Amino acid sequence: MREMIKEFEEAPIEKKEDNRLELHSLTRKEKRKFKKQQIEETTADMSPSEKRKYLLYYHKERIIITVALIVVLTILGIQIYKGTRPITISYAVINCRNQLEFNADAFEQYAKDIGKSSGYQIKAETNVELKQDEYTKSYEENANSQKYINFETMATADYYDIIFTDMEGAVYCGMMDTFYPLDRFLDQAHYDKVKNRIIKLKNMKGEPTEYAIDISDTDFAKSLNLGYDDIYIGFPGDQQENHDRVNWFIDYLFP
Repeated sequence: MREMIKEFEEAPIEKKEDNRLELHSLTRKEKRKFKKQQIEETTADMSPSEKRKYLLYYHKERIIITVALIVVLTILGIQIYKGTRPITISYAVINCRNQLEFNADAFEQYAKDIGKSSGYQIKAETNVELKQDEYTKSYEENANSQKYINFETMATADYYDIIFTDMEGAVYCGMMDTFYPLDRFLDQAHYDKVKNRIIKLKNMKGEPTEYAIDISDTDFAKSLNLGYDDIYIGFPGDQQENHDRVNWFIDYLFP
């Protein structure tokens, strides 16, 4: 490949051609035939090495464009494939203390353990900082703060299945009605599995609502290295796929 690039850069030994006037009045088909004839005449007395160099140089733009197009289409194809694979889990982490210490591998292991690793994808957002007191101050200064709008937009669009958070983040999500009430979100079987772990948070109207589940004592939660000990989860997505993936996770944590 390096040799080919080098040869692109070096103009080959070329016979003098004066064909612009001749090409001007020809049809496209005639031009192709004429150029082919010119190449044959030009390379007739060349050595195999000179001929190869001449042809590479002559067609260099076409070759470069073709190679570039192949690369772009390959990358695009890979991205399309990745984007269309079924999802194992789509999650967000709020108020992670140290991004470098966060253990995303725990989710890879989770996918393997439930048999949804190969051919599946995991979607994650771990850099979310949300606190009620900061939100109140920020909202007063700028009601259109992009920091909060972006997260709420994704959450209300059913993008996330599960949100992992500390109490500050949980209080914020309760205040914004980000989470769905668990008594209405979970079916009876899964509600019974977590009912002793449910935490009530005030909703937008100030009413105590079953919004979060305390998973602090689970091995999975401890393995995340979030930088805080009290870990809660809530569910913002209300599509059937969100419910299915939440059920998988609850069954995994509490078999």
